[in-house]
Amino acid sequence: MHNLDYVRPWLECDSLRKNLIEQGTDGSRSSKATDVLNAQVIRIFKNTLPEDDGWSFAAEKRIPCSRGDTFTVDVLVYKDKTLRAAVLLKAIQKSYNKNRHNYANTLAGEVERIKDLPMHRGVSVITIDWVPRKVPTGDKMEQTKIPDTSSAESRWNKFLKDGSFVSFNKIIFDVSGNTAINIQGVEKLQDTIERLKLV
Repeated sequence: MHNLDYVRPWLECDSLRKNLIEQGTDGSRSSKATDVLNAQVIRIFKNTLPEDDGWSFAAEKRIPCSRGDTFTVDVLVYKDKTLRAAVLLKAIQKSYNKNRHNYANTLAGEVERIKDLPMHRGVSVITIDWVPRKVPTGDKMEQTKIPDTSSAESRWNKFLKDGSFVSFNKIIFDVSGNTAINIQGVEKLQDTIERLKLV
């Protein structure tokens, strides 16, 4: 797969959202956009984790939460019908900077909701955030300022003793027309997906 294939989930989701907005619908709240994002991410994972080898995937499934109740996970990854990873997705479209620490808090909190529950021993948590270097905010464009979450990732991975891991992935890119250029973060995501074969 090429680097652009790893941005395709964001590109397809963005295109659909724009079409929905033109039709008078709030594209950022559309389940159609979520479905496109999830389907594209599953396509990426299947490239490395083929169904013929016992891998399977589910989108928008509820799992038990460490705080009680359940919550919906974007993509679940199974090996021979055993849950191996929860994949949490965020496709940034606009007004990132004012919400950037909230996004980081949500990321950390969602890992806790999964990993603090004993029944999720052995389940890895993978986050994928697509963050353009520039996004609209109101009538202008802003340069995105991405918080460093590497300390939280390292802390989780030092703590975990159940064979699982936590991986916070950021796919960073420039938008050029209907495509993406200057793409960063793909190698880490590729290594993360490959790592699922080893746990």
